[in-house]
Amino acid sequence: MLELYHYDHSTAAQKIRIALAEKHLEWTSHHLDTSVEKREHFSPEYLKINPRGIVPTLVHDGKAIRESQVILEYLDDAFPEPPLRPASAYDKARMRLWTKLVDEALHVHSRIVGMCIVVRHAKAAAGPVELEKYLKEMPETVRERNDRVNLEKGLDSPLLPESVAYFKKVFEDMNAELAESTWLAGDTFSLADISLGVYVTRLKSFQMAPLWEHMTHLNEWYGRFIARPSYEEGVIKWGDKTTAKRKSYGMEAFGKVSELWNAG
Repeated sequence: MLELYHYDHSTAAQKIRIALAEKHLEWTSHHLDTSVEKREHFSPEYLKINPRGIVPTLVHDGKAIRESQVILEYLDDAFPEPPLRPASAYDKARMRLWTKLVDEALHVHSRIVGMCIVVRHAKAAAGPVELEKYLKEMPETVRERNDRVNLEKGLDSPLLPESVAYFKKVFEDMNAELAESTWLAGDTFSLADISLGVYVTRLKSFQMAPLWEHMTHLNEWYGRFIARPSYEEGVIKWGDKTTAKRKSYGMEAFGKVSELWNAG
């Protein structure tokens, strides 16, 4: 039995739902309310299976698997057909160079960008008392510290320029790679495409797509990615209750983010 603890617009959860759809697996949904007010991901029950208090967590026959990149590899080991890793050792290495980026820095930078552009508005709306409870309940001090800075400074956060520059470099590298192959790790769709594709979705939801409109190969690849039935199942089907706010706040932030993007 497969169970997934997740929430709708989490990039990390989107990856897992896409992979589950690619493998045509049935699973039970446990949708968590991660709002400042509810904080279900900080509940004692959830912290028992994920001490970091983050989503997603996959539970397979009673055993918890944490961290989205680890879960993706686990799914391909536990349910090898159809495979989501390339056949050749070389292409597997190419794939892992991309997925390695997510754990090394990309996911952290994604949180910083999202917090500075959009999320700070939603969290601030909960009021200072609830927000302070939310921050103090965070199991991880580094994440709490970063969030405090970004909530206070917003688009003027000292952390934002590095994060925007990092995304620009990754997108440029992806565009160059995709000039030579259909997918990020060769000619077959893989965990690399799932792992990186959802971050393009995230930035597009913030109305940032004009920043990379000239990256032809990246945009064509993204078109292939979102055309897959698994994207419909893993992303579109779950919706995003923050869509309107992402669009509005993203449009407000575009000038500043564009300035940072073009600074390098």
